[in-house]
Amino acid sequence: MGIKLKQLSIQSLYHSRITRALMVAIVLVLYYVFVSPHYEKVMVDAIEKVSQENSQTQINSLSPVFDIHIYSPEYSLSTNIADTKKSGVSRFLTVDPRILAMNKFLTDYHSPMAQYANVFVTEADRYGLDWRLVASISGVESAFGNIVPGGNSNNAWGWRGINKSPSGWSMFATWPDGIKEITRGLSQGYGVTLTPFEIEPAYCPPCAEGTAHVWANTVTRFMRELDYYADNLDNL
Repeated sequence: MGIKLKQLSIQSLYHSRITRALMVAIVLVLYYVFVSPHYEKVMVDAIEKVSQENSQTQINSLSPVFDIHIYSPEYSLSTNIADTKKSGVSRFLTVDPRILAMNKFLTDYHSPMAQYANVFVTEADRYGLDWRLVASISGVESAFGNIVPGGNSNNAWGWRGINKSPSGWSMFATWPDGIKEITRGLSQGYGVTLTPFEIEPAYCPPCAEGTAHVWANTVTRFMRELDYYADNLDNL
């Protein structure tokens, strides 16, 4: 009789809700400790691989913003695949719309400086100068770098500061060197608040003596054109 009661007690314990719940808990613990880490890693790797493949396909099908690659080989939108694998987030290069406008503007004027549009903007920001001014002055002084003293001086501004040639013109090794020096010279020599009409008497004295103010008016016109390019990038 005692043995039967003991067996019944064991069977009742086996079929009780507490026992079943305990068994389920034990199974879950064993799953999460021994099975889940390996299984989930395989699943995560598979999902990440599929996600990256889809992401790369979409990226390759995108057209760069405003087709900047047409105007300059130095501009492109890209994704850092290595960073994508680490973080799962694609990082795109965002181009300042002023750079896009500058590049398109200079390209339309067949300027050899078009590919350095980013230098015009970043250097102007560095000194607090109007981003349109240096490029606009080059339009008056050299047809945006197409007609320069010495042939290879990279001096599109009629500048007579540092690195003078025997004829007195500044000589720059590269266009970016010239852009950087002119931006620095204008900001520090003329200030960052002067308008082309206020700069004209020192930069082009003969122009300031007449009533036409050709130099200042033309620089101002080019600056307005750059504003138009910046405001209408979608339509250019």
